[in-house]
Amino acid sequence: MNVQVIFQQMLVIVALVCLGIWMYKKQYISDEMTGKLSSIVVDVCNPMLCISCGLSAGEATSRRNIAVGMLTGAIIYLLTVILGFLVPKLCRIKRDQQKFYNMMLVYANTGFIGIPVAKAVLPAEAMVYVVIVNILFSVLVYTHGVMVMRAGKKEAGQKEGPRFKITFGLLCSIFTIVIFWFHFSLPQMATDCTAYIGNATTFLSMSLLGCSFAAISLKALFANRDLYLFSVIKMLLIPLGIGYLMKIFGVDERMLEAFVLMLAMPAANLPLMMAKKNGEDTQILTQGILLTTMLTPVTLTLVTFLISRM
Repeated sequence: MNVQVIFQQMLVIVALVCLGIWMYKKQYISDEMTGKLSSIVVDVCNPMLCISCGLSAGEATSRRNIAVGMLTGAIIYLLTVILGFLVPKLCRIKRDQQKFYNMMLVYANTGFIGIPVAKAVLPAEAMVYVVIVNILFSVLVYTHGVMVMRAGKKEAGQKEGPRFKITFGLLCSIFTIVIFWFHFSLPQMATDCTAYIGNATTFLSMSLLGCSFAAISLKALFANRDLYLFSVIKMLLIPLGIGYLMKIFGVDERMLEAFVLMLAMPAANLPLMMAKKNGEDTQILTQGILLTTMLTPVTLTLVTFLISRM
């Protein structure tokens, strides 16, 4: 594992987060604007990033590798969905905060941090599995993720439980799978358009994370003991446990490396954007994303070192 590459990605994240803090302090971005910008990230930019990711995967990948990768990835995500439900309860997280820990456990930053790191440290043939993880992420976040975030949300005085909803993001995720499977190509203008819109996800999501960071207390972040235990489980125990199971079942080495690397990524930004869009308290999500991101250089290196010696 190239620690220098990981460190460089962390510096980029720090720069964008600091820019968000500065814009918030200068009042270029208000609390009201963060909600609207979060809606743009969730409903427009991220779906386009998903399509762009599928288009850039290349046509050389066999359908067999795609099918095996999709099946393996789906099983892994099923395990994390189950763990996302169980771990907050086992850690005795407050009931009203459990859905946020659930989202942080299931959804890792496999895009902005995961893809650049994977490109730098994995062989080219392993990148197809990184793309598969990001496609499955998008499908799941716009189905499971939407239902988890809607759980317990009150509208008009009524408690609303999970409800499936067809969204633009879900439709784009399904379209990406079709593109990926059939090796479709879009006109150059459409390809460029999706790339430009998708690339805005990085800047907007990290800047909005900075805005959230500006509104929280550092003392509260480092005093939250629940997050430390949660981070150890998410960043170390789960990647190592699933990686060990994959070794037992004889999963292809390149696939194993890609999936474990993605599992070891810090908590994703998209749940934070979804919470902002819904007007919910984002303190726990902001703290979790910041803490897991800060721990990544250490935990990621440790996970890859231990997996290589299993």
